[in-house]
Amino acid sequence: MEKQRGYVMKIPLMLEKIMFGFVESQVLFVCHELKLFDCLIDEGPSTLDQISNHLKLPEASLERLLICAHCINLLEKEGNKYKINPEWAPFLSSKSNHYCGERFGHYFKTSYQIFGYLLSAIRENKQQWEKIGRNAKAINDINSIYTDFIYVNEQSIEAFLSTMWASGYTDSIDLCEKFSFAGYKKLIDLGGASGSFAVAAMHKNPNLDAIIVDYPQVRPYAEAKLKEHHLESRAYFYEGDIFRDALPAGDVYSIGYLLSDWPESMCVSLIQKTYARLPTNGLIVILEKLFDEDKSGPYLTAMLNLTMLFEMQGKHGSASDYVNWLEKAGFMDCQVIPSSGEKHMIIGVKKNLR
Repeated sequence: MEKQRGYVMKIPLMLEKIMFGFVESQVLFVCHELKLFDCLIDEGPSTLDQISNHLKLPEASLERLLICAHCINLLEKEGNKYKINPEWAPFLSSKSNHYCGERFGHYFKTSYQIFGYLLSAIRENKQQWEKIGRNAKAINDINSIYTDFIYVNEQSIEAFLSTMWASGYTDSIDLCEKFSFAGYKKLIDLGGASGSFAVAAMHKNPNLDAIIVDYPQVRPYAEAKLKEHHLESRAYFYEGDIFRDALPAGDVYSIGYLLSDWPESMCVSLIQKTYARLPTNGLIVILEKLFDEDKSGPYLTAMLNLTMLFEMQGKHGSASDYVNWLEKAGFMDCQVIPSSGEKHMIIGVKKNLR
């Protein structure tokens, strides 16, 4: 576009915000890490010196953070006092049922770091773990994606599993309200992490028991969640590799937020494996963020689809992509059940064709 003499176009605000998006996300994550939001909710509107004393932080640096948090609407200001934006308080208070802060850990400590290599990821079309000091030789080993890169220490495991639980449990509750598992007895939650879907399904279906299958490092976290929800008598944790090991027997198999992690060949193989293991009229349940059919969005699916390039080996698909995989494996009566949130469910039935 030709420049007009004597006229300077102002950068659009949205473009400016995108330019500094890396600052905005860090302000959010650091405010959460410092427990600033809980401080303002517990103490009420507070001055800079009051917040500084409560959090034991230097006023000079804290003020810069508070100014940014105010500018991006995390905080509001009344006179010289800061308070949390009331519209966002339910999502930022750790005491709220709508709290989303558990999602931040993996994004803050791992995803943000690795995203510094976006240019390399696009040029090389591969994961970038070695750029942040992880073992490059292990990248092609399926197990090592988790065991060497994510489940590397207690802090990393807890951050990742908290993120997975927080991003899955609410939608799982919603989906289990919309689809009944009445008549089914045993849910096998493949790669179930700490069991967000299994827990939601058991709460809604009292005759349903569950087995959560995942790596050994996940066991204490899954068992803690089962105990927290008083479900330890109806479910147990099974250590295993869902791709390499035999699967426990059940009449429902759920694959939650895993098919977007791995190459198509592995996903199709796992679906075929569950089909072979299921009895007649058994169900497969796929849980995923879904692209629109033209892959124009939605926003969160697009963002995480790019993240998969850095961290995993898969990509997100549309509902028709997943239904196509199920039908090719032999599943019938496939249906897509949208949640009110960001993750959705696709059901397939194994029919007796005789």
